[in-house]
Amino acid sequence: MVGMEIVFTQKVAGAVDDLNNPTYTTQQVTVDDCLVAPITEPATAREQQAYDQAKDQVRVHMPKASTADVGGSTFEYDGKTFTLDSSSIKFMDGNTPTRWNRYFRAECLNG
Repeated sequence: MVGMEIVFTQKVAGAVDDLNNPTYTTQQVTVDDCLVAPITEPATAREQQAYDQAKDQVRVHMPKASTADVGGSTFEYDGKTFTLDSSSIKFMDGNTPTRWNRYFRAECLNG
């Protein structure tokens, strides 16, 4: 299995404006050695619904060496923009024989 570098873009809430609405900035988080795999067998109702609607969806597996919080981020893969729309699912390092120990579900925004 081959990992790849992914640059995640996150919206970060900042101060509030004059109308008491939050302001946002973006930050990029680069994580090396991510594994991206298509979801071909849906495991949840949400995955099944996206599958039935023919939406591209993937699982992004994060390396054990990374502790980056990338929840709610977007990233580019295969010429498409995906958004992470789940909390990470983390497995025990000692029980995970690969170098990846948590994953997120991501759905394509533009295709």
